[in-house]
Amino acid sequence: MRRLLRVSGSTASALGPLETPVMEELWRRGGWSSVADLMPIFRARFAYSTIKTILNNLVEKGHLKKRSAGRANEFSAAVTRQAFEERIVADLVRPLVTQYRNPFLAHIVDQLDDEESVRELERLLKKKRETRRDG
Repeated sequence: MRRLLRVSGSTASALGPLETPVMEELWRRGGWSSVADLMPIFRARFAYSTIKTILNNLVEKGHLKKRSAGRANEFSAAVTRQAFEERIVADLVRPLVTQYRNPFLAHIVDQLDDEESVRELERLLKKKRETRRDG
């Protein structure tokens, strides 16, 4: 399982090593889950109290929503995985584009080492031009 990047200076948009598998499971499930719902999956790795702490930390960071369900609490992802990943990338790239636009763009182009990647970049640039023309 890949670890979602910890963005320096922006911990509210990144996951730690204990948070990542829990968020991955909540995204996979969709909807609401309690600590008891997650226990069968994480019993070998985490104690009940650890899962509860991780979930509450994720609520505090804004990654999860929390609601009362009788005597327990239920948790659900606050954003989709795609929206979360887009936010991480935006938080990382924004300062690079702002402060180092040309070296950053040159580096991206240098990293395109196969024709499929070059075509994908060209497709994205074409889409951007069309959006700017229409907007």
